[in-house]
Order: sequence, then structure tokens, then C-alpha cells
Amino acid sequence: MRLEINGWSSKTTFSATHLIAGHSKCGRLHGHDYAINAVIEGDIGSDGVVMDFISVKEFLREVASELDHKVLVPGKDPSLVLKGESLRYSTGGKSYEFPRSDCVLLDVAVTSAEEIAEWVIRRLLEKVRFPKNVRRVEIGVDEGRGQGVWTSRDV
Repeated sequence: MRLEINGWSSKTTFSATHLIAGHSKCGRLHGHDYAINAVIEGDIGSDGVVMDFISVKEFLREVASELDHKVLVPGKDPSLVLKGESLRYSTGGKSYEFPRSDCVLLDVAVTSAEEIAEWVIRRLLEKVRFPKNVRRVEIGVDEGRGQGVWTSRDV
């Protein structure tokens, strides 16, 4: 059985700014409207459902809220410099300085949709308890409608 949460329909969406170092077009500061999607695969439990997906939706909404209207910064990038209430990020011969309160430092090397999806699924597996009948979890991150990436983990 497959349980799906569509990020656009369930309002697990956010708008954010990022850049991808070394990329000709995406190396410039730009933004997207994102959606976080989820798929949970497993058997129907004794209660008649795969799982109560409310906890997954709540988690996804918390993540979306945390990232909404922020600058997404790769916390693993060595060019990142934190100083007081500011953050300086240098890449591709350019240097950006932002108020820290406008940024989210992600535990990634690059703020691509691929890395964001991996970041979300790691956090999901840390925060949400899945019943024993759930076998697999997938997370999709769309950068606009119709284009996104997916990652999965066996539970």
C-alpha cells in the first residue's frame, strides 16, 4: 500500500532564495516556490490504515515554515563565515552578506533540491515514529510545479 502527501495540495510549501555554487545560471542568487511531498509504503495495520499520516504532514509543515521566506545557506560550505548577527557567503567570485535571522543554515554542502530532499528525509526519520508495518519512506522536493527530486529510505 502506498500513502501519498502532495505538497502543493496539502500546503507543505515554502518560498526561498538560494544559489548553487559553480553553476552558470543557478550560481546567481535566485528563488523558487518549493513543495515537500512524501510517500509512505507499507502494509495495512491492524487498525485498518498504513499509518496516521497527520504526524508526517505536521512535520513537513514545520519544515516548510522554517524555510519559508529565508535564504538557504549550505552550512557545510567552507567559505561560509558567521560573524555576530551576520553571515557572509562567498562563491564564484562574489560575496554575499545577510542578517543571520534571514537565513537558514542547512546541514548540506550545496542547497540543491537534491540536498534539501536528503536533509528533509534525515530529519523526518529522526522526528517521526513509524509503525512496524511501514517499510519505506520517500521525500520529494519540487522547485516549482512539475520539477523535483525524490529520495527514499527503508524504515
